[in-house]
Amino acid sequence: MDELTKKKQFLQLQFSLVLLVCSLLPDFGSVLSSAMGFGGLSIVVIIARVIGIVFGGWALYNFYQATGGKLPTPFLCGVGGGLVLTAITLIPGTPSWLDYIAVIVLLFGLWVSKSSIGVEWKTVGSQGAYLILIACLLHCYNVVDPKISTSIASLVGLVLYLVGLGKLSQALDADGMAGASKLKIAVWLGIVGAIFGIIPLLGAIFAGIFAIIAFIFEFLGYTGLMKSDPLHQEGRDGARTLRLSMIIMVVAAIIGIIPLLGSVVAGFIALVALWFIYQGWTKVLLGLEQ
Repeated sequence: MDELTKKKQFLQLQFSLVLLVCSLLPDFGSVLSSAMGFGGLSIVVIIARVIGIVFGGWALYNFYQATGGKLPTPFLCGVGGGLVLTAITLIPGTPSWLDYIAVIVLLFGLWVSKSSIGVEWKTVGSQGAYLILIACLLHCYNVVDPKISTSIASLVGLVLYLVGLGKLSQALDADGMAGASKLKIAVWLGIVGAIFGIIPLLGAIFAGIFAIIAFIFEFLGYTGLMKSDPLHQEGRDGARTLRLSMIIMVVAAIIGIIPLLGSVVAGFIALVALWFIYQGWTKVLLGLEQ
């Protein structure tokens, strides 16, 4: 497996594992989610888990095939075991404590995957783009399945986002820096929104409003990145994809404010946006690697 393919497969694996971890976070009493699926799962969460299992399993198989089956045991147990446990959670009647075990195993897989596969980023800017990819997935999943635990994960993601922006900014020109400054504003707005999201009832409405404003600033920030020469053409195309993802997220956030079914419809839309976010930041990272 060549270096470029290895990095693409690694990012696909990271996207899948983070998506699965978010989908397995506990729900502290959402009546709607227990009513919309089987086994206490909402339909959108089931779809998120299936996507994570399929794409994660695909990436793991590609690594297994490329190494002739000689993958490090901790990596194989963490990633493979996490995927199997997550698949079992889809069986109706599975005890909820299995979700916690799956989260721990998947987090372990995430932790060891980079060193096990041997992926190294060439620049500090690439490291920043990688952190932001993980951060955006954690942050935006809160629109897919809003609850207290995903709001907390969103806060963690936003902190990672700030760290990633600090690293990414070192690789940008003036146009890119202007875009990064708008992304930083979006992050702080997102932090305020995530804090509101932890508050029951009306907190979700205020969180939605702040999320909409934050996504608009992200849209403007990605517009700046589209003009940044250090990203090269692939990275600028990625910024264009990210800008599209923010349009989708704004639509999802607006619909999510609508009581009852609004959050369900918003979840499906936001899940589509997550895919574009993954694609966009992957292109930005690989553009910086050129």
